[in-house]
Amino acid sequence: MAPLWDDPITRSSGPAMVSLVSMPFKALWDPPIQLGILEHTLLRAGIGARSHSLDLAFMEHLHAATSGDSVNRPLCIDDYHDVACKDFVVQLGDWIFMVPPYAEPSPEDDDFLAYVRSTGVPEEAVATAVRMKALVPQFLMAAAEELLADAPRIVGFSTVFQQNVASLVLAKMLKARDPSLTIVFGGGNCDGAMGSALHKCFPWIDLVVRGEGERVLVEVVRDVLSGRPIRPQPGLCYRAEGQSVVVPQEAKPQLCMDDVPSPIYDEYFERLARSPLRAELLPNVAILFESSRGCWWGAKSHCTFCGTNSARTPFRSKPAERVAEEVLSLARRYEVLNFTAVDDIIGLAHVRELLPLIRAADSDLEIYYETKANLTKDNLLAFYAAGVNQIQPGIESLSTPILRLMRKGITALQNIRFLKWCAEIGISVDWNLLFGFPGEPPEEYKLMAELVPSIIHLKPPKLSPIQIQRFSPYFERPAEFGLQIMGPMPYYRFLYHVPAESLADLAYDFEHRYLDGRVPASYTVELAEAVARWRASSKDGFRSLSYRRGPGFLVVRDRRPGLERANYTFDEMEASIYLACDAGATAEAVCRHLAADGREMPSSHDVEAFLLELVDARLVYHEGSRFLSLAVAERAAPHAGSRRMHSAG
Repeated sequence: MAPLWDDPITRSSGPAMVSLVSMPFKALWDPPIQLGILEHTLLRAGIGARSHSLDLAFMEHLHAATSGDSVNRPLCIDDYHDVACKDFVVQLGDWIFMVPPYAEPSPEDDDFLAYVRSTGVPEEAVATAVRMKALVPQFLMAAAEELLADAPRIVGFSTVFQQNVASLVLAKMLKARDPSLTIVFGGGNCDGAMGSALHKCFPWIDLVVRGEGERVLVEVVRDVLSGRPIRPQPGLCYRAEGQSVVVPQEAKPQLCMDDVPSPIYDEYFERLARSPLRAELLPNVAILFESSRGCWWGAKSHCTFCGTNSARTPFRSKPAERVAEEVLSLARRYEVLNFTAVDDIIGLAHVRELLPLIRAADSDLEIYYETKANLTKDNLLAFYAAGVNQIQPGIESLSTPILRLMRKGITALQNIRFLKWCAEIGISVDWNLLFGFPGEPPEEYKLMAELVPSIIHLKPPKLSPIQIQRFSPYFERPAEFGLQIMGPMPYYRFLYHVPAESLADLAYDFEHRYLDGRVPASYTVELAEAVARWRASSKDGFRSLSYRRGPGFLVVRDRRPGLERANYTFDEMEASIYLACDAGATAEAVCRHLAADGREMPSSHDVEAFLLELVDARLVYHEGSRFLSLAVAERAAPHAGSRRMHSAG
C-alpha cells in the first residue's frame, strides 16, 4: 500500500460524513494541524471529511459584535491572543466558555475571577474575558448551525490546552439538537487518564481517542457509518450498554512517520480569505508542519519536569526528502513562507540532511524549530542558511548543578555559548529560566544573578517557576524527588464540576510542596531583579558586547547596560587566545591550538592568567577549567551556501 503522504492533497466533493472541529483558544495564525492531518487521513480512506476552524470564526464574531460599541473599544486580535498565549496559565479561555448548556451562571464565577486576579492577571484582562464570555452563546448558536448544515454523521473535536470547555459546550449543544450524532474527542487533552475521565464525566461524548488518532479514527468512523458495534482499538474509550469502556493505550507508537499524511489546510485559508481580519492576520500566519514525533533525548533521559507522555517519547522521523517536499508543497499551495515545526525536538539527522535540502530550494522561508542547546556553531549556521531563524532550545537554567538535577544533559557553559552564537548569527531564541527544582542549591541563584551583567548583551529569558505536569517524573514519582502533590491547580475546580477523583484525572497541572519546606521565591529575588533589568534593557543592550578583527589585532567594544563603557585592543597573541575560546576551551587546549597554527606558544599558566583577567572584566565566562569568550562577532563568519549574514538587533 502506498504511504498516506504519497496521495495528492484533494478535497472531498461529496458529503462530509465527518466534521472536524478546532475551538478557541489557540493561536489564530496557526492553521490546526491536527485537523489537517486527520482530514487527509479520512479522505484517503474514502471518507468525506471537512475541517472547521471555529477559533478563527470566534475572533470574527468578537470583532463584529463589538465594532459598534460606543462605550468600550472593539475586541481585537491582541485581546484574543492574550487569552490564548499569556493568560493560559489560569485557563481563562476555558472559563470564558463556561456557559449553558455546559454550566449555568454561578457565584463561583466571582470566586474564579478573584483567583485569577490573585495570580497577577491585570484587571483589564479580566474585564476583557467577561466581555468575551457575554458574546459566547451567540457564537455557539452560529457554530452549531454551521456544523449541522453539513449533516455530518460524526463530529470530532481536537482539544489541546484551553480548548476543552469550548469543545464540551458545543458538543453538548450538537448532541441535544441531533441525538444521532456521534461525538468524538481527541488531542493532547485526551491523553492517558485525562481522556478516560472526559469520557466518564461527560456522557454526551461517545468516543475518546487517546494517543495517535490516525488509524484509530478511521476504524471508528467505519464502525459508526456501517452501523456495527464499536470495535476496541488501542487507547479508545467507547460505551457498551451505557458503560464507559477504556481500552489501554499501547506503550509504543501506533504509526510509522511515513504513514502520516501531509495536513490539508484549505478550509482555514478559505475562511481566512473571507475574513474581515485577513489583512491583520495573514502576515503572521505560519504553517504548522511535522517532521518527527517523540523526543530522542527523552528516550535516553526523561527531563524531570517534562510533561511529555513517555508512551509517545520513542523518537521517529520522516525522511528528510519527504519533509522538504512537504514544506515546499505547502508553501506553494498556500503561498505562505512562514513555518512552525510542531516537533518536540529536531532530529540530528534532519540537522544534517533536511536543512541542506531546504536551503537548496532557494526560497526565503522562515522556520521555527525546537532543539537542544548542545548544537555546534556549524549546526546553527546551517539552521540560519535554511531559514530556521527562530528556535526554542530548552535552556531552562544557567547553572550546571541545577541542569544536572533536571537531567538535561548539558552545562551552563553550553547554554551561554548557544545564546552567544545565536546572537552572532541572527537566530532569535525563545527560552525560559526556570526555578523551584527540588534539591536545587539556593546559592546557585545568587551566582546566576551575578552572571547576568556579563551576558546582558544576549537574548533575555522569561523567569518562571516550574510546574508539575502529568506524565513528568516529578508527577509520577514525587516522593523520590522530595515533592508532595497537593492536587490539581485551583482553577480546575471552577471549570469542571465533577467528583474530586475525576477532577484529579482531568487535570494536567498540579499544585505541589517541597518535603524539605523550601520556598524558592525566597532565594530567587536577586535573580528576578536581574532578569527584569535584562529584559528592560534588551532593546539597547542586545549585541552590545562585540568584537572586530584587524590585521594582527582584535578590538572588543563593550557597551553593555549597567557596566562601564570600554574598548579593548588585543595584540595578535591575545586575540588568538580570545578567539580560541569561542566554543569554550581549557588553557591547555588553547596552547595546543596555538601550537597547531605554528604560533609562538605561551605557557598554559600565562594563558590561564590572561583569561582570568578577562573573567574579571566580564569578557569571558569561566566554568571549571573551561573559558568561554562572550563577545559576539560584529560580522558573522561566512558559511558555504548560506544566505547573506546580517546583524540581529
